[in-house]
Amino acid sequence: MTAIVTGFWIIVLVASVAGQLILPNPRWYLIHVSGLGVAGASILIWTWHFADALTRSKQSQPHQIIRLALQSLGTLMLAGALATTGIAGVVLGALGSLTVCAAFAWHSWALRRAMGAAFVSPGAVTLRYHLAGGILFIIGALVGLIMTIDVTSFELAQSWWPALYENHDAMALVHVFAMVLGFIGMTVLGTIVTFGPTVGRTRMSAQSLRWSGRALPVLISAIVVGAAASLAGLPVVAGIAAGVWVVAAIVGVLWPVFKTWRGSMLGVGDGWTIEAGLIWLVAGCAVWAFQLAFAPDAQVARSVSGGTYAIFLAAGALQLILGSLTYLLPVVAGGGPAMLRQSIEFLERTGALRFFVLNGAMVLALAPLPLHVHNALLGAAGLTAFMSFVLVLMAVVRQKRPESKPTATQPAAPRRGPRPMPDPHLKSGAAIAAALLLAVTAGGYGVQSIAGTGISAGTSDNQNAPVTEVDVTVSGMAFVPSQIEVPAGNRLIVNFENTGDQRHDLVFDNGAETGPVPTGETATVDAGIIEESTEGWCSMVGHQQMGMTLDVVATGGTHSHDSDSAPDASNGTTDGMPTLPTMAELSADPGDQFEPWDPALDPAPEETVHHVSLEVEEVEKEVAPGRTQTVWTFNGQTPGPVLRGKVGDRFVVELTNNGSMGHSIDFHAGDISPDEPMRTIEPGESLTYEFTANRSGIWMYHCSTSPMSVHIANGMYGAVIIDPPGLEPVDEEYVLIQGEQYWSSDLTEGTDADAVAYGTPSAVTFNGYPFQYDHEPLSAQAGDRVRMWVLDAGPNLPLSFHVVGTQFDTVWSEGDYLIDHSEDSGSQTLGLLAAQGGFVEFSPHQAGSYTIVNHAMSNAERGAHGKLVVVDN
Repeated sequence: MTAIVTGFWIIVLVASVAGQLILPNPRWYLIHVSGLGVAGASILIWTWHFADALTRSKQSQPHQIIRLALQSLGTLMLAGALATTGIAGVVLGALGSLTVCAAFAWHSWALRRAMGAAFVSPGAVTLRYHLAGGILFIIGALVGLIMTIDVTSFELAQSWWPALYENHDAMALVHVFAMVLGFIGMTVLGTIVTFGPTVGRTRMSAQSLRWSGRALPVLISAIVVGAAASLAGLPVVAGIAAGVWVVAAIVGVLWPVFKTWRGSMLGVGDGWTIEAGLIWLVAGCAVWAFQLAFAPDAQVARSVSGGTYAIFLAAGALQLILGSLTYLLPVVAGGGPAMLRQSIEFLERTGALRFFVLNGAMVLALAPLPLHVHNALLGAAGLTAFMSFVLVLMAVVRQKRPESKPTATQPAAPRRGPRPMPDPHLKSGAAIAAALLLAVTAGGYGVQSIAGTGISAGTSDNQNAPVTEVDVTVSGMAFVPSQIEVPAGNRLIVNFENTGDQRHDLVFDNGAETGPVPTGETATVDAGIIEESTEGWCSMVGHQQMGMTLDVVATGGTHSHDSDSAPDASNGTTDGMPTLPTMAELSADPGDQFEPWDPALDPAPEETVHHVSLEVEEVEKEVAPGRTQTVWTFNGQTPGPVLRGKVGDRFVVELTNNGSMGHSIDFHAGDISPDEPMRTIEPGESLTYEFTANRSGIWMYHCSTSPMSVHIANGMYGAVIIDPPGLEPVDEEYVLIQGEQYWSSDLTEGTDADAVAYGTPSAVTFNGYPFQYDHEPLSAQAGDRVRMWVLDAGPNLPLSFHVVGTQFDTVWSEGDYLIDHSEDSGSQTLGLLAAQGGFVEFSPHQAGSYTIVNHAMSNAERGAHGKLVVVDN
C-alpha cells in the first residue's frame, strides 16, 4: 500500500512538473501535488506506523486504507476544481476540501486515541507533534476551502460571507502557516526526533527528547501568532513569528538530532537525502519569513517569491519522503541482515549520483534562467526522484526473492563493531551529476530555441557562418534597441528578455519566432543568415501597430526591406482594405445560438458595499449574423456586466485573468491611483480593485492593456451606473452601450488592429451585436416614462443618440442636466464622444415602433440601430 500510493503521487508530481507550461495554475499544482499529494499520503502512512511502534498498539489497517483513499480522492478533486470555474469548480473544491479534512480528522482522532494506550514510549513526543500537525492541517484545509470557492466562483462565494473575500491574500498567508509550518513542518520535526537517530544507526539522546518537548509550545505559538498577524494585516509581525518558528525548529529539534549523527553511519540514499530535505524545508521557511517581514501588505507578501518558495517546498518534501522510504522499505521487507545489506549496497551504488542530480537541479532552478531551461531542470529533478523510488522498489523485490539470498562459500571472518556503510562513490557520482546537469541545461536552451523558433527553409544552411548575438528588451510598447545592424552573411541570434508589463513575442520575416514570452522571462531565437535587411515585430494583436518593430539592417549587403515589404499584420484586410459587410448582411437574421444582451436595468441595490467578480475569458461567440470569432470579454459577455450603485457606495472587484495574454481593468468610476489596481496581470493571476463612487454618472470600464483600442474593440468594456441624488423612478429603464467591431480575417484574433487604427469599423453595435434590437425590440406602453442610459464605449467613433418619433424632455450628460422635465423645450439627440455617457427621458404617447439610432447615419446603417415597440395600455 505504501509503495502504491506514494508511487502514484510521485508520478503525478513528475507529470505536474512536465506540464508547467500548460497547466492553468502551475505554481498551485507544483506546491500542492508535492505537499498535499506526495507529503500528505506519506504522512498518513508513516504517522500510523509510528503510532503503532511508540504505543505498541495495532491500528486498524482497513480504516487506514479508507483514510488514504479519502485523502487521494480529495486531492484529485481539488486539482480538478482549480482547472474549472463556476458551480462545477465550487462543488469540486468544496467536496475535495471536506474529503481531505475528513481523512485527517479521522486520522487525528486515531492518533489521540493511540496516545492513551497503556504503554507509551519516551519517544511519544513525536506523536504530540503529529497530532498538532493533523489539527493544523484541518484548519488550513478549511481556509483552503474558502479560497478555492473564491477562485472558482467569487461571485457565488462572497454572497454567503463577503467579509472574507476582502482578505483573500491574508487568508492565503494563514493557509501557508497552517499547512506548511503546521502540517508538514510539525510532522517532519516530530518524526525526525525519533527517526533521525534510527537512520543514523545510532541512539536517541535524552537531550533531543527534552529539547523537542520544550520547543513544541514555542512552535505552535509561533504558528498561531503568525496566522493571527496575517489576518490583522501585520505581515511584519507574521514574518517575525515565522522566523521564531525557524529558530525554534533548528535549536529545539534539528540541532540535537544532527549532533547524534556525528560519527554515525548515514547512507547517502537515506541519511544524506533526509538531511538535505530538512535543510531545503527550513531554508524555504526562512526565505518566507524574510519575505513576510519586509512586505508592506498581505498582497505583496503573498505574491513575492512564490515560485522560489514552491521549489524549496518541493525539494524538501521529495527528499524527506525518498530518504525515509530508502531506509524503511528494505527494513520492513525483512529477509535477514544479509539481504538487507545487499539492498543497501544496491541503493548506495547510485546514491551519490541521484543525490547530486536532484539537489543540483533544484539549486540551478532557483537561478533566473529561461523558462524552458528552468522546466528542464525541474523535470530532471522530478525524474530523478521517480527513478530513486523505482530503485527502492527494485531493491525490495530483489530482497524478497529466495534466489536472491547470498550463499556463503566460507565463513566470514569475525568483525569487531558494526560493518561500515558501502562506498557511495561520491567523487564519480558528483562528476557524472555535473555532466548530466550540464547536458540538461544545454538541452533546455536548445528546446527554448526550437520551441520559440520557426526557422524557414534555408535558414540552417552554412552552420559555420559568423554569429551576431544581440540582446533585446522591452520598454513600454517598443523593442530596445529598435534597430540592430548585422554584417551581411552573419547568423543573427537574438536573446529576447521581456521587461515589459505584458506578454510579447518576436517574429521575423522568415518565420523565426520566440513564441509568447511572459513578463520577466527570456527566449532565444535564431533568425538565420541575414543576407538583406529585414524586420521583426511583436505579433500580439495590435502590438506591431503600437510600434513594436525591430529593424534588422544588413550592413554591406542588400537593403531591400522597407515598410511595404513587411507582412500584412492586419490579418483582416484584402489589399490593405478593411472588411466592410453590407447593411443587408449585418441586419440578417441572427444564428441559432444568438441570445440578445438584456438592456433592461434593475434599480440600484440598497447595499452600500458591492462585491463583484470579473473574469477575463476569451470565448468563441457570434458577433454578427454569420460571423463567429474569438472575443475578449469580462465574464463571457460583451459588454461586460453593468454595475449599479449610489454616490458613496464602495465597490470591491476581484479580476481574474483566464485569458491567454495579459489583461487589466480601468474603472472610470474610481478616483484612485492607477499604478496597482490598473496593472496588467498575466494569465492565471488575479487582483483586487477597490474604489468608492464619489460622483454620479454612467462610467465606462475597460481593459487598459496596450493597445487599448484593440482590447476595447475586441469586447473588453462595460458600464458602471451611479445614480444622481434624487433620481426619480420610471416605468421602463434601459442601458445602451455603443461599441465598434473591426473584423480580422483571422477569426482566432477577431479584431484587425490596422482597421482600428484607420477608424473604419466593420460594424457598430448597441450592446455588442449589430441590429439586435431590431430582432428583439425594447418595449413600453403608451404614456410610460422611459429612461435610456447611454454610453459610447468607442474606441473611436462619436455617438449622436436619437429615438425617432420622440423628443427628450430630460437630458443628463456627463454629470449634469442639460434639461430637466421641461414642458416647453426639448432635445432631439444626446451627443457623446468616446467614453462619455448620460441618459435621456421621454414619454411616447402613441403606440408604434420607435427607431433607436446613432444619427451619424452611416453608423446606424452599420448596426447602431434598434426599435422600441410601444403598445396601448
